[in-house]
Amino acid sequence: MKNNTPDTGSTGVLASLCLLTVILLAGCQTAIPTETTAAQEPAHLSSPNVLPVKNSTRFSIDTGRSEMRILVYRGGPLARFGHNHVMLVKEITGDIYLAKSFHDSGFIIHFPIKAIEVDPVEARVDEGEEFATKPPAEAIEATRKNMLGPAVLDAEKYPEITIRSVSIIGPEKGSGVTLQITLHGITREFTTPVAMETHDKSLAATGVFTLRTSDFNITPFSVLGGGLQVQDEIKVRFRIIAEKI
Repeated sequence: MKNNTPDTGSTGVLASLCLLTVILLAGCQTAIPTETTAAQEPAHLSSPNVLPVKNSTRFSIDTGRSEMRILVYRGGPLARFGHNHVMLVKEITGDIYLAKSFHDSGFIIHFPIKAIEVDPVEARVDEGEEFATKPPAEAIEATRKNMLGPAVLDAEKYPEITIRSVSIIGPEKGSGVTLQITLHGITREFTTPVAMETHDKSLAATGVFTLRTSDFNITPFSVLGGGLQVQDEIKVRFRIIAEKI
């Protein structure tokens, strides 16, 4: 896109906020499927793991080396006038409890919504051609402002996103994890593949999954009668590094 196209900061903003929902980066050493189960309604939510897990080793998330990327895509007949956006999450904290019986393991992850970076240059470059053209600075700032505002994520009222484990299935290096994401005051449950590498004093967990912003009662942004809009489906990629306590 050229810089003389209409400013779609608000479009990217709402899209990005919508997704702020949870987790981690690429660079995984094990190939991971991208499919996830549909979000479960609150009435059907399972009970999350009780932490700390008994007979487990605690690992604390290394904030400096952990990362999550939220990819937000433009849509509609006039999509060429909008921008795709990369939301970068770096201030990830939390604990992972690795049990002697692997499937009894559990975790809790947090990150503040205000810590989300919108369209950092290096992240857009990493994500390839779909993110090759950086939006104007004013559009990026507008996106961030709208994203944090009361009409979307309402960061003042809901300052944090939380992810909790429910259960783990499958082999240790290619497991499936059922987790609950709490965003914008709403909790939804998903199951997603995760690849994990464990060492004596550290572990790394990587994965990719998709979410729908509408699952969290966020209406995808749309203008011009739907001609230009934010896609409801957003992709999340993550890489979590944790050190043994």
